[in-house]
Amino acid sequence: MPAPDPIADLVGRLDRTVIASARRRREVVAEIEGDLREAVDARTTAGQPAPAAAAAVAAEFGDARDVAAALSFELLAARGRRFTSLTAVGVVALLIAWYVGMTTIVGLPGFRVPAESGWMLQVSTALDVAGPLLVGTAVAAWFAIRRWGSPAALAAVAVLQLGFALVLVLGAIAMAAMLAVPAAGTAALVALVAFTIVLGAALAASSASVLRLWAAVSREPRRARS
Repeated sequence: MPAPDPIADLVGRLDRTVIASARRRREVVAEIEGDLREAVDARTTAGQPAPAAAAAVAAEFGDARDVAAALSFELLAARGRRFTSLTAVGVVALLIAWYVGMTTIVGLPGFRVPAESGWMLQVSTALDVAGPLLVGTAVAAWFAIRRWGSPAALAAVAVLQLGFALVLVLGAIAMAAMLAVPAAGTAALVALVAFTIVLGAALAASSASVLRLWAAVSREPRRARS
């Protein structure tokens, strides 16, 4: 029967408890294992027996659950900085697309909004306000995460982005189904709706993923205390 390997045991516990995407977790755990193995090699080179060296390095590393919780928080903050940056870029791209697309469509001869579709104008006006607000919130959250590692700021942006994206995608689908445009504007409408659905769905999916990760990391300290 092979002798127990304290480093392998420690790395296994980290791999089971660090909260992150599978790819990022594997990368971080592999990096930690490499550092630990190097520390063991340094001790054995200095003359310490391998089992004792591995046990000492594992003991110095600390409690795997505490380290995993700290790592999970750091990885969430890193994800948050990327997420908020992409949120700002994605929403700006959507706002530009809607401004260009709707300006083109509204300017076509013979175009008018039927009375029964007047609600679309109200939604469009609300999104004109919500879009810049979301961009500003994302920028502020990026600074908050960078400065304080604030998970609450990340969750706020994710919730706002999820709502914004869902309303925009549903509005685009409704507009395509209900709004009659002159033949010259068909291509512009199709392009606008397709772009909105693709990018909006991507923003909604990323928001949902971030919220799931945020919830899991937020629950971890409570589980550790129980």
